[in-house]
Amino acid sequence: MVGAVPPVNTLEQWIEPGVEPGVAPGRLERLRALLNTDDRFHGVDRLRAGAAGAAPREVREARDALRAFVVDGRPDALDAFAARRPLVLRVGTDGPRLAAADDVAGLLADVLEEHRSGRLQRLKACANPDCQWVYYDASRNRSGRWCSMGECGDVMKARAYRARGRA
Repeated sequence: MVGAVPPVNTLEQWIEPGVEPGVAPGRLERLRALLNTDDRFHGVDRLRAGAAGAAPREVREARDALRAFVVDGRPDALDAFAARRPLVLRVGTDGPRLAAADDVAGLLADVLEEHRSGRLQRLKACANPDCQWVYYDASRNRSGRWCSMGECGDVMKARAYRARGRA
């Protein structure tokens, strides 16, 4: 669009897209990377004060609202956050699209498109309660349970095996 002001990029400096395990395709990877800034396995929240300082409040709020929606299945948290982030319908030669004033609001437009396509439901939190890493379930029947079979899958299967042995 000619003369348009590009959206303010507030996410890219805080997220690390492409970090294994469970990398998601396309725009969904930005969302997955943002959700994993709360690395519960290592007890690190990359959006809190650290070497680079703390992320802006709206980035932390976006992450927490999106995590509540995607991982915990709580749409109310995302609804309250989205109500404060304006999205505008733009109609161009390629058809209508949602546009946003900044990168955080643009992420909400991505969430809507990924939900419509059915790919958002493939983002899951690892079933290991100590981990909770958000990964993209690429299995054919969407039955993945762990972020990595070599790490959390082995640990959880060994725990279940020992529990059955004690019973």
